Amino acid sequence: MADDEIQRGIEFLVQQQAKYDARLEKDESRLASLEEYFKMLVELARGMDERQDTMGETTATLSRTINDLVQRTITDEVRLASLEESFNLLVELARRTDERLDAMGETMATLSHTMNELAQRMITDESRLARLEDSFTMLVELAHKHE
Repeated sequence: MADDEIQRGIEFLVQQQAKYDARLEKDESRLASLEEYFKMLVELARGMDERQDTMGETTATLSRTINDLVQRTITDEVRLASLEESFNLLVELARRTDERLDAMGETMATLSHTMNELAQRMITDESRLARLEDSFTMLVELAHKHE
């Protein structure tokens, strides 16, 4: 190779190096920006990870709370069914008691009527007894007179 060609090769290499340096300087600010963006993305990812952990804990707590509420609801439904059954028994007992009271009222009315009839008979019997006593007394007096 001739000196002239070597010189052109060297100039070409120097130009290429200058272009490369210029591009590197230009790319350096872009790389710095990209580096900053990457750092922000890493921070965002950490924040998302923390939020996901918090959401996981919140979801677990919410799940436990819902399970507790479901269990309470089931327990309350069982208690409500038991209360309804007790209420129905009380209603039936009240109905039967009412029927018995009605029957007792009828019995009391019959007993009252019977007692009134007995009282009337006693009055009638007393008046008959008084007449019989009078008749007996008259017979005794008549018998004494004939003696």
